[in-house]
Amino acid sequence: MSKIILLLLGMTALIAVIHVFFPGLRGRIGASRISTKLSVLPRSEYIVISNIPFQMPSGRILVRHVVVSRYGIFVILIRNISGRIFGSETEEKWTQKYFNRVRTFRNPLFRCHQQISLIRSASRCTKKAFFPVVVFTGGASIWVDSTLDITTPFYLNRVIRAHDRVILTESEVQDIAVRLSELHFRNQENR
Repeated sequence: MSKIILLLLGMTALIAVIHVFFPGLRGRIGASRISTKLSVLPRSEYIVISNIPFQMPSGRILVRHVVVSRYGIFVILIRNISGRIFGSETEEKWTQKYFNRVRTFRNPLFRCHQQISLIRSASRCTKKAFFPVVVFTGGASIWVDSTLDITTPFYLNRVIRAHDRVILTESEVQDIAVRLSELHFRNQENR
């Protein structure tokens, strides 16, 4: 029994150290969780393209995940934030409450809309087929007033599949996927 308690304490301490001292690792773990969730979407209906780079005057922007389907183009923004998240679709700042700590951060929907503009330009899609999806991977409890998709990894595929109205033709889906994949592969070659 004491070995189990020591093991649990050790694991808790390790998680705490990773949480505090290695935020980049937390981000990679969160992105990996999202990749795993997206990999179970039916490949016959959904094309997942990851790590699409864009060079901007302010620096490089990496769009982590885009899902292309007849039901729309889903641009997924990942935020690894814990605690309770409060805000609204139009507010510039949202609030995170984590234990006794309160901090504000920029509304992630703004960043997601920026990424949608880049994807729209690269894909040359003029239809209103884009959906921003913000995913909080840090075990957050979301209290945000929004008509847009803000979720956790557990509900991500459900959120995507809830969009069931056909917007794009199959040839448009393939054309968009090819254009975005070219950007992804160009990123792989430049590494």
